[in-house]
Amino acid sequence: MASLYKRTHRRPLPKNATVTKTIKPLPAGASIIDGIATWTDRTGCLRSAAVSGNQVEMQFATWTNQRNHVNTLPVDHTGTFILVADVCYMASITNARGKRIRKSTKTSDKAVAIRIASKWESDARLREEGVVDDLVESLARHAAKPIAEHVDAFIAFLATKGGTEEHRTRTRRQIEEFVNASKWKWITDLDADGISAHVATMMSSDAAARTIQQKLTSIKSFSKWLADHHRLMVNPLSMVKKPDPNANRRHERRMLLPDEWRWLESVTLATHKDRNSMTAYERTLLYRLTIQTGLRASEVFEVPRSKLILARGTPHVLCKAAGTKNRKPAKQYIDQALADDLRNHVASKHPTAPVFGIGSKEELSRVLELDLADARRSWLSTLDDDARVEAESSDFLMRTNHDGEHLVFHSLRHSCGAWLAMAGVHVKTVQSVMRHGSIGLTMDRYRHLFPGQAEDAASQIAAMMNGSTDKGLRVTAG
Repeated sequence: MASLYKRTHRRPLPKNATVTKTIKPLPAGASIIDGIATWTDRTGCLRSAAVSGNQVEMQFATWTNQRNHVNTLPVDHTGTFILVADVCYMASITNARGKRIRKSTKTSDKAVAIRIASKWESDARLREEGVVDDLVESLARHAAKPIAEHVDAFIAFLATKGGTEEHRTRTRRQIEEFVNASKWKWITDLDADGISAHVATMMSSDAAARTIQQKLTSIKSFSKWLADHHRLMVNPLSMVKKPDPNANRRHERRMLLPDEWRWLESVTLATHKDRNSMTAYERTLLYRLTIQTGLRASEVFEVPRSKLILARGTPHVLCKAAGTKNRKPAKQYIDQALADDLRNHVASKHPTAPVFGIGSKEELSRVLELDLADARRSWLSTLDDDARVEAESSDFLMRTNHDGEHLVFHSLRHSCGAWLAMAGVHVKTVQSVMRHGSIGLTMDRYRHLFPGQAEDAASQIAAMMNGSTDKGLRVTAG
């Protein structure tokens, strides 16, 4: 059977309290141990008092608090503590596993508290007999919460997995975009039709496939989390397909050509212009590091001095897992010349200070565009009149080439993979440096740049057949 009580707290007697004593008959139901009676009064407070025959000596404290309110509360049998009972009733019930547990009824009305406790007891017996399904009840509780509460919980879950605050903010914004567009109020409102309608709206407004894919990834991750954590019975968006970003690349990036780089570096150093809180020399170091390592803007923006390993072994840069796209730590090697220049650059910096004083990560592409424009003007100025007329129609050092491909800051990372491919570096090595999740992604990006080897395959096999190569295999019949 369920029983009710109020949690009683013993607090020190206030210094300005006046204690009065009265003799009362022994309360009904009181238990007496070593001359001390304990009982629960009609307010639910657990009282105690010294016993004398069939009577008890009750004590009360009266004092004025800081708000000038007069308070009167019972005092325990020692006369040193006041007894304060919670406003709400507690219920002691036996759960479905036969264990006695205590729960707050969250009400000060005793009649209501009795009904709540009785309901808990009856539900426990139904669960014990298998009549009530805990999962169904849990789903019902989650369904009654506004969808905003579930979004908050999902973002908090992402925080436990690491990652950046920027990523969580972007994910929340993209989820809320679908929620607002579809006018969802509860998680049970999630459906593929709402997703399809908003995707159609984005496509009609000429949004890029990659942008749509990124937003769908956020809402689908949220939907999967709801199902995995038993907030929804099934994942309602499991069948929603993301568009192929390669089918509609709005902003195809181009690589920086080696000849363009030499002009970009020399002219940037010669102009001595400060941009985005960086000197010309610091920007060339940034460009060199990005091309050699393939680091993304977000990664190079956060690299502290302590993550430059320049004094031992092969110099390299370390990136924490929380700051990388694939959530894995990265170790990117650099050449000795760049290592020496970086060592001088960070010599006076604190170990936790960023390597580069980048003013705004969002301005990096704009800064590169301005440096390219300076380099192009300088290149054109070195040509005679006839050559300049022809050169002005070329796309050398232009932000956008004749194929419509753009040169932005991320293009420096793309240049890293492209230059490795052109140099004949093995595709697995290129995959490792670029940190691609699959070899297929590397081949999709740079297949056209790897030196042609299929043309030479037949002649190499023929040479082995004729025994005219030292690399032929020798097989001895056993």
